[in-house]
Amino acid sequence: MNKQSSEQLKGIAILLVVIGHLFVTKFINTKNPAFNYLGAQGVAIFLILSGYGITSSYLTKGMDKSFLGRRLRTVLLPYSLVTLVWFVYDYFRGTVYPLRTILLSLFGLDFKLTMDGTMWYIFFILMWYFVFYLIVSFKLPTILKVGLLFGFAYLLRYHSRFNLTEVVYWQWGLHAIMFPLGSLLALVPIERFSKQTLKMGFGLMGIMGLATYLLNLRDNALGLGPYMLSNLGFALVAFSVIIILGQLGYYSRLLGFIGSISYEVYLLEAVFMYKFSLPYVLPNKVLSLGLYVLALVGASLLLKRGMKQLLQIFSRTSI
Repeated sequence: MNKQSSEQLKGIAILLVVIGHLFVTKFINTKNPAFNYLGAQGVAIFLILSGYGITSSYLTKGMDKSFLGRRLRTVLLPYSLVTLVWFVYDYFRGTVYPLRTILLSLFGLDFKLTMDGTMWYIFFILMWYFVFYLIVSFKLPTILKVGLLFGFAYLLRYHSRFNLTEVVYWQWGLHAIMFPLGSLLALVPIERFSKQTLKMGFGLMGIMGLATYLLNLRDNALGLGPYMLSNLGFALVAFSVIIILGQLGYYSRLLGFIGSISYEVYLLEAVFMYKFSLPYVLPNKVLSLGLYVLALVGASLLLKRGMKQLLQIFSRTSI
């Protein structure tokens, strides 16, 4: 899977997350239950992409000691700065939080999710990065290392209630297998197959994913099992469609652009929606949504540029 496909999938994933949250806040007024699960399906795509990308990089370049440091800079630092801004904003509006809550939140360790309920993902993905780094350091065949990742996923799926809030252990259990599944997909030697074989293979994967999605969607409310399978099925369809279209020479610049700022959008979209109520400030829904999108995209671009400059300063001072 090339960078163009990856960026488009990120674009699809973050659009699903935003649309799902618009449904939760009743901006999208429909009784179709499928909308209620879009956010989780977007998260599944993100996690599979993360597992696939990191494992592919490991297989080609190996693992160096700077791996965790790079992940902290690219994931935790932007999150911490954005979260600090929200705390400062609330402070000037008269809301003061305990110092312990602020510190835990800045490091992604506030499992009560005081500031932003969507930020459970931060510690979750950083935890996967640490576990991946630890496991690949073992002198074992690669397939066994991926097997250990699934073993850790089992613990998250069935034994994550200790000292955690319900929202956190529920989300961790729902998305437990997605990261190791991405790692497993990275082991498939795609370069050995012809383009025609790959098209047939991804087409079959898409059909199987669609069947899995449709068969489990109506049972999502019954528990994590069907919900997890429907998310997986949806993600497989998205991967299949984007990869096949890429092989045919089709590329969406819009999805690629959205994917390039997907992490920044994720850090901002919920607060802009819940705290600032941007999709609801105008009586006209279309105009209000346009204001929300413009503010979200503009702020995301500024955040991305600002973080790039900040990291460049850090890299100069460390030389």
